[in-house]
Amino acid sequence: MSEKPIVYSCSGCSNVARIAHDISLNLDSDGIADMSCVSGVIGNVEPIKAIATSARTIIAIDGCQLCCTKTCLDASDVKTSHHFVITDLGIEKRDKWQDSLTENSKALIHVYGELAKQGIGFSS
Repeated sequence: MSEKPIVYSCSGCSNVARIAHDISLNLDSDGIADMSCVSGVIGNVEPIKAIATSARTIIAIDGCQLCCTKTCLDASDVKTSHHFVITDLGIEKRDKWQDSLTENSKALIHVYGELAKQGIGFSS
């Protein structure tokens, strides 16, 4: 893969939104994907929209079944290659301050594992 994927995540106010956002930050800091701004995509901010439409692989991570991140990308005609919903992992949506290291770890391991199956992961 010549260019890293772009990752977009939920920006909601729940524990699962924080998990989605944290996983995106980790993917970026681990050098697996470049995190970008979904609000810039839907807002047609030119440099951000150009990244989204650059034909790179797109990863969307939503916190819950509302799927705001994927819906914004769809509305902007950005094709999502990989989509994850944290509540699909059996993690209950709660207040943003009611998170759990166990749930965060479960979601992180799942997303990294699924991406690795598609050849997206650490290069070393």
